[in-house]
Amino acid sequence: MGLVAGLYAAALVSGHLPAQLFYDNASWTLAFLLAVFLSWRGWVMAAPVDRFLVGGLLAGSVLIFLGQVVWNLQVALDWNPFPSPADGLFLLAGPVWALTIMRVSFQRMSRDRVYASSLDFGGAVLSLLAVTLVIYVPSGDLRSFLVGAVLVAYPVSFLTAASVAVLAVPSLGVRLRWCQVLILAGMVCYGISWMHWNVMELQGQPAPGNWTNGLFSLAAMLMGWGTRFFRGHISTNPAYRQRCHQLMNWVPLFTMVMASATLWFLFRAQGGSGILHALILACCLAVLLLTALRQAIVVSLLDRLHAAEAAILHNEEKLYRVAHFDPLTGLPNRRYFEDALDQAVQLAAQQGPSDQCVAVLLLDLDHFNNVNETYGHRMGDKLLQEAARRIAQHLQGRGFLARLGEDEFMVLLARSHTRNEVAQLAASLVDQFMEPWELAGVGPQFVGASIGISLFPDDAQDAVTLVRNAHTALHDIKSSGRGSYRFYIEELTRQAQERQELRRRLHLALQGNELSLEYQPQLDRQRQLVGVEALLRWRKDGRLVPPDEFVPIAEASGLIIPLGRWVFERACCQAAVWSAAGYEVPLISINISTIQLREPGFVNSLLELTREAGRSPGEFVLEITESELLEESLYVTAMELKQAGFGLSMDDFGTGHSSLIKLKRLPLAELKIDKAFVKDICVDVNDREICATVHALARTLRLEVVAEGVETEAQFELLAAMGCHRFQGWLFAKSLTPQELQAHWLHRPEALVA
Repeated sequence: MGLVAGLYAAALVSGHLPAQLFYDNASWTLAFLLAVFLSWRGWVMAAPVDRFLVGGLLAGSVLIFLGQVVWNLQVALDWNPFPSPADGLFLLAGPVWALTIMRVSFQRMSRDRVYASSLDFGGAVLSLLAVTLVIYVPSGDLRSFLVGAVLVAYPVSFLTAASVAVLAVPSLGVRLRWCQVLILAGMVCYGISWMHWNVMELQGQPAPGNWTNGLFSLAAMLMGWGTRFFRGHISTNPAYRQRCHQLMNWVPLFTMVMASATLWFLFRAQGGSGILHALILACCLAVLLLTALRQAIVVSLLDRLHAAEAAILHNEEKLYRVAHFDPLTGLPNRRYFEDALDQAVQLAAQQGPSDQCVAVLLLDLDHFNNVNETYGHRMGDKLLQEAARRIAQHLQGRGFLARLGEDEFMVLLARSHTRNEVAQLAASLVDQFMEPWELAGVGPQFVGASIGISLFPDDAQDAVTLVRNAHTALHDIKSSGRGSYRFYIEELTRQAQERQELRRRLHLALQGNELSLEYQPQLDRQRQLVGVEALLRWRKDGRLVPPDEFVPIAEASGLIIPLGRWVFERACCQAAVWSAAGYEVPLISINISTIQLREPGFVNSLLELTREAGRSPGEFVLEITESELLEESLYVTAMELKQAGFGLSMDDFGTGHSSLIKLKRLPLAELKIDKAFVKDICVDVNDREICATVHALARTLRLEVVAEGVETEAQFELLAAMGCHRFQGWLFAKSLTPQELQAHWLHRPEALVA
C-alpha cells in the first residue's frame, strides 16, 4: 500500500506528462493486483456459507486487474481506441458483483419476498440509469451510440452493484460490519471515479496526474480489504429485522420520487417546449404520485396489521402466563403442575409395567413463617425467589419444577429409574438448603427444607392421590424432625437412607484403611496351588460388609472405577512383594466390572499399573461375568485385553444366556462354573449334567474349567473325573490374608529343589 501511495504522489508532483501517465498506470496496476491478492485470501478464509459471495467479489477484482493489464498493453502499443478490449473487462466487474449479491440474497430470503425484492432492485437500477443519463447528456458530444453506451455503462455498472449491496442489507436483515462498509465504499468509489473520468473524456479534458485519479487505487484497496475480512451475519433479533422490513417498504417510494425528479430535471433542461412534453410530464408525475401514495398506504396498513397481531399475541401470552405461572418466582403454578402430572401419569400407565416410575417430590421450607414474621413479607418473597432459583439451578432440567403456593415447591420426575436415584436427588436438594441464605439487610439466614416423596405406580394410581401421599410423607418428616426427606412408605425410606449412607461411607473407605484384599487359593487335581482369586473386603465399624451389598452401589454411583483400579493396583503390589521375598507368585484372578470395560483407556491403565509394579500382564486373569462379557459393545475391549497379554475368564458361567457363536468369538482362556451348580452336583442330576456339558464345551473350545464353591471331597472327585482343571472352595481354604497365604501356601523354588 505504501508503494501505491508513493506512485500516486509521484504522478501528482511530476511535471512530465509521459511520467505522469506511467505513474498513474503503475499505481492502478499495483492497487488492482493487491485487491486480487487480498480478495483471494478472503476467499480462502471465508466460511462455507460466505464462500460463493466472496468468490464473486474476487472474480470482479480479477476482471478489473486483467482490464488494467490489457490497458497497459494498449498504452505500450500506442493503440487507444474507444471502446477497447480493456473497457470490456472493466465493464464486466460491476455486473458480476451485482449478480452475485442478488443470487445470494434471493437464496437466503424467504420465497414470498423474492418477487418484491426483485422489483426493488430493478427500480433502483432504472433510477440510477436515469440519473446517469441526466448527468451525461449535457456533458459533451457522445459521438456515437456505442461510445455513449460504454460511457454510461461504466458508472452505472459499479453504482448498480453498490445499490444492490445496499439493498441486500435490509432485505436479509444483515448486521452491517466494517468489512461490508469498505466493500460498499469501494464500489461507490469505482463508480464515481469512472463517472468523473468519463465526464472529462466527454469534455476532452482527461489529465494524467490529476488528484482524482487516485480514487481508482483507493477503490481497489477498499474492495480488497473489505473482501479479505468479509463475514456475513444475518441478525435473528426480531426488533432489528422489523426495522429492516419497514425500511424496505420505503425503497419503492424513494426510487419513484428519484425518477420523477430526474424526469422533471430532464424536461426542464430541454426547455420544457411543447404541450406534448408538458402532458407527458404531468402524466408521469400523476402515475408516480398515485403509485407512491398506494405504496405508502400499503406500508401503513401492513404496519398496523403487524402491530395488531403483535398486540394480540402479547396479550395472549400475558393471559397464559397469568393462568399458568406464579407471578413471584416465574415458576409454573399449581394448575400447570397438575396438568403436567396428569399427562405424565397417563403416559406411564399406557406404557405398562416397567422399571421406571413417576416421582413427585414436595419440598417445604422449614420455619419459613419465622422469616415473614421477623423481617416482613417482602424479605420472605426474596427468600422464595432465591429458593426457586437454587432448586432450578440444582435440577439442571432433570425435572419439572413448580410452586404450589406459600413456601411449597413441587418437583415432577417423569422418568425416574429407581427409588435410589430419587433418594439421591432429594438428599442433594436438602443439602442445598443447608447452605446459608444471603439476604440484603438481614445477614445470612439458615432455612432448611423437608421433602415428601410419592411414586407412581407404587404409592398411587392417579395424580390426585400421588400429590396427597406426597403431602402425607412431608407431614411425617416434619413431625419427626424436619431437614430430611421421606418416601410415602417408611420401610423404603429406611432402605434408601441406608444405601445412601453406605455410598457415603464407601467414599470414605477409599480414602481410609477400611478396604483390603484377601486371596482364596485355586488348586489343580494334585491339590497343588496354581492360582488365587483376589477378593475385596470392607470392614465398616468392625463389621464385614458383604460384597453383594456395596458392589452394586459402587457400580450405580461410578465408584467402581476408582475401586477397581485400587484392587488391581493392590494385587500388583502384593505380587511384587511376594516375588521380592523369593516366593513363586501364583496366577492372580481379579473380578472386573462391565463399567470398567467401558471406561476410555482402561486397557492402558492396567498396563501402566503392571509396569509400575514390575509385573507381566500374563500373571493376571480378569474375571468378567457371563452376562456382561457377552455384550457386543465390549468385544473390542476384550480383544485389546487379550492382545495385551491378560487372561480372560468368564465368571459365573451358566447363569446367563450365552450364545455359542459369541462364545466362540471371545478371546477366553477359561470358563468358571458358578457355585450354584457345584453345590448339589452330587445329588442333583440336572446340575451334574450341566457341569458335564460345560466341560464338554470347554474341551471343544480348548478352554480350561475352574469350579468355585467346592466344599466336599465328593464334589472334588466328581469334578476331577469330568476333567476340571482348577478348584476353589472351602474344602481347601477360605479367603486368606496375604500373610496367611504366604505362610501356608506359597513356597520358594529352592525349597522344592532341596
